[in-house]
Amino acid sequence: MNRLDHLLVLTVATYGLCYILMYGSILNRPRNFFMRKWRWFQRLITCPLCTGFWCGMFMYQWHILPIVKVNKISSIFCDTFIFPFACYSAVVCYIGHLFTEILLNKAYPCLDDARCPQEEEGIDSTDYNI
Repeated sequence: MNRLDHLLVLTVATYGLCYILMYGSILNRPRNFFMRKWRWFQRLITCPLCTGFWCGMFMYQWHILPIVKVNKISSIFCDTFIFPFACYSAVVCYIGHLFTEILLNKAYPCLDDARCPQEEEGIDSTDYNI
């Protein structure tokens, strides 16, 4: 597996982890518990940029450290790219989140009022379908 393959796998895995942490129904109970207990956690877990950054930090450490140990690469190499990859994964998760939300809004115009609130004022009958 070359480096570009590793980057692609890491990118997809990081976005998957970010999406599962933010919306996975299996994590509803612990996510809601932590969101009620700590306000900073609520701000963190509802922001795809923030969650993507920390998922990138975790996935890089989890995926690259075993490669460093097996190939006997200097740990300086590993430590140098942690922050840039976390920033990269934050941007990828944010763009992926926006893309996913656009697709979900097209497929399911309004699942419930909490996800798609509408006020009476300002709603017109314009059809924005492509």
